[in-house]
Amino acid sequence: MKTTRRTEDRGESSSAAGPKVLEKTLRVLDLFTVERPSWSVTEIARRLEMPTATAHRIVRALEARSYLARVESGYRLGFAAIDLGRRATASVDLRSRVGGVLRELARTTGETALLTVYDESRHGSLCVDRIETTHSLRLAIEIGRVTPVHAGASAKALLAFLEEPIVEEVLSRDLEPLAPGTVTDPETLRRQLEEIRAQGWASSYEENNIGAWGLAAPILIGGGVVASIGFAAPTARHSDSTVRALAKLVCEAARDSEAKLDSAQAAKGSGPGKVRGPGAPQERLGDRDREAG
Repeated sequence: MKTTRRTEDRGESSSAAGPKVLEKTLRVLDLFTVERPSWSVTEIARRLEMPTATAHRIVRALEARSYLARVESGYRLGFAAIDLGRRATASVDLRSRVGGVLRELARTTGETALLTVYDESRHGSLCVDRIETTHSLRLAIEIGRVTPVHAGASAKALLAFLEEPIVEEVLSRDLEPLAPGTVTDPETLRRQLEEIRAQGWASSYEENNIGAWGLAAPILIGGGVVASIGFAAPTARHSDSTVRALAKLVCEAARDSEAKLDSAQAAKGSGPGKVRGPGAPQERLGDRDREAG
């Protein structure tokens, strides 16, 4: 009888410990902010008033799942945490918050406007929303379509600002040719990505489909890219002057999207304003207008 009671006690203790460990783990993750991006195990233990051994176990578990990553000063948020935030933004905020911007882009460019996110599970770019042009000659792009992340303006605007290990993994693979303009040489693509980071927008010409071209710019929030916004058009309406004029509109749409997502986050009390994405110039928004103009 005593043995049974001890077993029951252990079961009750174990069931109660689960939520407590989860709460401690979430408290650890909450420490990592834009103002304080890195923490050592000792600092975590001291701030949360928990035993160092407990903090160490939690940190090691988070590191194993890539929610934390080791740096010289201790630990910072890892790619899994960044991707989780990106997916949350994409699934909850993007279409509702950016829908008006997308409609305005379709109106001002006269082309089919696209909102695209990175699909990590399929290593591609996923179209989550689109507003079709009223032109009789237009491209039909379905919501939910996934394309390789190395081809097309929307995809390259995402790839250029993704975490470096993801970019290197893409460049290490065979780059599948999809259309006459698809970039299949890794070094050529690497140079294009550097140009996209510098100017703040991407272009493509017959990279995904024959007879199609496009422009897109990244939407950067909280230190990373959450989406790209742009358009796709028939090559019959392509010219150098059109690229210059419409690139400016695409960049303005990305800037407006960032402002809407930033204001939504601020209203929820979820943190500070805009933070530049990986590889982005310090004055990226100004660079956008200057290059596009």
